[in-house]
Amino acid sequence: MFEPDLSVTAVDSNSAENHLARTLGIDVQTENIRRTRKILFAPEEMEIERQVNTAFQASGDLEPGDAGLDPSMVGVSAFPDKLQFRSVSTSHREFGYMRIQSFNVDDADGFVSEVVRIAGLLPQNGLIIDVRGNGGGNILAGERLLQLFTPRKIDPERLHFINTPLTLELCRRFSDLEVWRESIAQAVETATAFSDGFPIVPDEDENCNRIGQRYHGPVLLITNGLCYSTTDIFAAGWQDHAIGPILGVDGNTGAGGANVWTHDLLLQLLPEENFPMQPLPKGASFRVAIRRTSRVGERSGDPLEDLGVVPDEIHRMTRNDLLNRNKDLIEHAATMLADLPVYALAVEVLTLRNRTARVSATTENISRLDAYLDDRPRLTFDVEDNVTEFELPVPLSGEHVLELRGFDGDQLVASKRIEV
Repeated sequence: MFEPDLSVTAVDSNSAENHLARTLGIDVQTENIRRTRKILFAPEEMEIERQVNTAFQASGDLEPGDAGLDPSMVGVSAFPDKLQFRSVSTSHREFGYMRIQSFNVDDADGFVSEVVRIAGLLPQNGLIIDVRGNGGGNILAGERLLQLFTPRKIDPERLHFINTPLTLELCRRFSDLEVWRESIAQAVETATAFSDGFPIVPDEDENCNRIGQRYHGPVLLITNGLCYSTTDIFAAGWQDHAIGPILGVDGNTGAGGANVWTHDLLLQLLPEENFPMQPLPKGASFRVAIRRTSRVGERSGDPLEDLGVVPDEIHRMTRNDLLNRNKDLIEHAATMLADLPVYALAVEVLTLRNRTARVSATTENISRLDAYLDDRPRLTFDVEDNVTEFELPVPLSGEHVLELRGFDGDQLVASKRIEV
């Protein structure tokens, strides 16, 4: 019997009333198959999920260790169906391993915060992120996650409407779609098939960079052909920002990186009295890829749809992988990670008095730090591995954000933001 995710953080991808109905990118078939396999072959994981959901509903606390659970479950994620994590021993060294099973979550920022918490619990000298079989979900959750693993500014992937009278009417009716309106209206003159591309929601550029880098060790992404929709977009953003290498079990991801809307949502947005949308017999419905996605960075403008993301290396699954928790796959990933440098950057405000903050920065493999206060450059100085202390003038009024950017030579390799 199929049992959907019943947690308060889950998303009903079939509901047009859902506040995330316009921001989903999901292969529902892959998601349902994943849930069914979990029920059939991992009953102990289902029991953990039920306990976490029950505890959260009783306490409202997203920290499993503080929600009245058994102490042995403190290492369990607050999103137990979506996130699992552990340390893995390899022939090189111990690495962190995080499996993201799905992005189908209601609270994108809560999901990102949970990944921040988990990343802090794992070894800091290398992290493997495995998204195999992830059918997607909330596009906001996928894209906002990228900032945690790179010092670079995240540029969200671009989404495009097909140029038709109905998509033009949609963009005229709804303010969050307004940025697409002009380019669709110009299609009569330009004869282009698709609109210009923009981030999925207004201010998403800011949201994708609000937290900044939180994990400074080398990172690697594992993909396969069942990575779809939001996971396609996540993998594309990973590659477009050169966050780390990608190890694929297949030759590319699912190549379905699009924003999908249901027929019910289109009925809601374009009511049948004015438009040719009509309810289907017996409550039937379907999904359409309403906005296609294009790449950014060096691949700017390349379509993600139909092409997917090609990994840097391929791993052919082995019998040992199937019987021993992906042992050979993880060893392959560890070999790739072991060749990458390990950086560290920790920042602490020691004192704040007389409009001056005394700051301590602990670094590894970083030769220079640039200090920014509220996005304005203030200091630059050379450092060596270990602890460096410095003073920084700070305005008296209000809260301020200090960002340190660490360089190895001329290459930006780490960043850290804190409030002062």
